[in-house]
Amino acid sequence: MTLETRILDGADELRQFAEVHAVAFGHRFEEERLAKLILPALEQVTCVAAYDAGRMVGVSVDQRFEITLPGGRFAPAGGITWVGVLPTERRRGALRALLDHQHADFRERGVPLSILYATQTTVYGRFGYGPATVRAIQAHLDTRYGAFANPLQDAGSLVMIDDPSPVAIVREVIERSRPQIPGEVDRQDSGIADMFADADRKQFRVAHRDAAGRYDGFATYMVEPDWEHEAIPRNRLVVRMLLSASIEAHAAIWRYLLDLDLVRTISISNRPLDDPIRWLLAEWRHYRVRHVSDGLWLKMVDPVAALEARGYETDGRLVLDLEGDRLLLEAEGGEARCAPTSCEPQIEIDRSMLAATYLGGVRFTSLRDGRRLQELEAGACRRADLMFASQRDPWCSYEF
Repeated sequence: MTLETRILDGADELRQFAEVHAVAFGHRFEEERLAKLILPALEQVTCVAAYDAGRMVGVSVDQRFEITLPGGRFAPAGGITWVGVLPTERRRGALRALLDHQHADFRERGVPLSILYATQTTVYGRFGYGPATVRAIQAHLDTRYGAFANPLQDAGSLVMIDDPSPVAIVREVIERSRPQIPGEVDRQDSGIADMFADADRKQFRVAHRDAAGRYDGFATYMVEPDWEHEAIPRNRLVVRMLLSASIEAHAAIWRYLLDLDLVRTISISNRPLDDPIRWLLAEWRHYRVRHVSDGLWLKMVDPVAALEARGYETDGRLVLDLEGDRLLLEAEGGEARCAPTSCEPQIEIDRSMLAATYLGGVRFTSLRDGRRLQELEAGACRRADLMFASQRDPWCSYEF
């Protein structure tokens, strides 16, 4: 099988791209959705396709992001999504050809990181990706147990948003919140607009403004009616998005959601594991996380540049054996220097597992105990944990 990969250009190629992706995932796009939503969205990103003898057999998308790193740093990242290979062409090299093409492009552009969401946990590790964030897939809360442990103190205000595409408001909240959250990414205006392009007409939006009138929180939700015996309201509130740039906005939005009339339960998806709602509640055990899973997967396209880009909590020195490449990492005052070395390694680790630790959400000691790395010098993993620690659990609010 001789494969060719290239970037697509033109409406006909993008239509074929969408069709290949749909077949790979076992469905078909309706013509109206394809014309109004899918094709315009594909025009905003870089689409790469793999061809076998002139026939398109695999597809992938590259989006450009800026990702927040520990220490409040930022770095460019290539976001890979829309990856699909025709069922008849799987395990014949198409996926590797696509990713090799994209990774080479990232290196050429000086992009040290690549990020994606994995459909399966066993696919992307062999390409150097590791699960860098963990999230609550879904959490539930019974509003009858929604009292706060302490009174809400908030000098801001909540407003309902009628704008069907509140790009400016959401952008303000994202730009104020993302520096605080390792793993969070920026958004283009087109990407924010796409979040609302096919939103259900039943969706409501609420925003929080601080005392100065600036937006620092935003949420979208729907109400699913449920009237027991047509007399007792047991409605379910489904929260699609909740972003906040301050503890006051976070608490105020939760208080608003919990106080909505006729609602019995709240369901919310994709939440950070350290969401403060658990400790806002007097009866915190009623905030129930139903499923915890991986979130953002990360690859260090350029390990040296990536390790120097992030901040470090403590000073320290590590020698890593990264699949045969020895790297000396020295951190001082939050900054780091990284370079090839001939020193004896202290930790032997593969690229995917080092990527998993990169945002501070996975500990070296956990990987050691799980037999995913080798500690060659006693105490090296504990030292690495302290160096790579993050003040907040890494999380990404955007499932691209």
